[in-house]
Amino acid sequence: MKRESKINGFLLCIFVTILFLAGCMFMGQSFKMGTPIKEDMVKMIQPGKTTKEDIIQWFGIPNVIQKQGEEAASSKQGAMVGMMAPQFVYPSFDLFSSKHKITEDHRIYGYTFTKMEGQMVTVPIIGKQDMETKTDMLLVLVNEKTGIADDYIFRKENK
Repeated sequence: MKRESKINGFLLCIFVTILFLAGCMFMGQSFKMGTPIKEDMVKMIQPGKTTKEDIIQWFGIPNVIQKQGEEAASSKQGAMVGMMAPQFVYPSFDLFSSKHKITEDHRIYGYTFTKMEGQMVTVPIIGKQDMETKTDMLLVLVNEKTGIADDYIFRKENK
């Protein structure tokens, strides 16, 4: 009887181990949102000379457009970035106000490219996800009345 109990315990242990291992999953993940912001194109921006049309031609429709005193209006792509990436993607006029007198004609055109990479390990009941998020961000201060880009800020995290 004791021997039969040990065998049953051993079989139960093997069954639970197989069941546990069958639910394990190791997976590498990579997500990209937005269009990569090319540094050579950013260098083409000449504050006070580059037009709004140039900016849109070079970088496409902004992820975010913001007017001072209002919340940022996001395109579909911008909404996705805002949902998945850290909230800093939404621009602020404070970044430009020390150098420029901000008027009601100014808008910030925000462009972001976010890359998330990492690994996920899942076992029954327990899971672990290890992700690294890097976001490139271009903010362009545009005067809608003149159609000119007054200034810009570029931050690159992706290599």
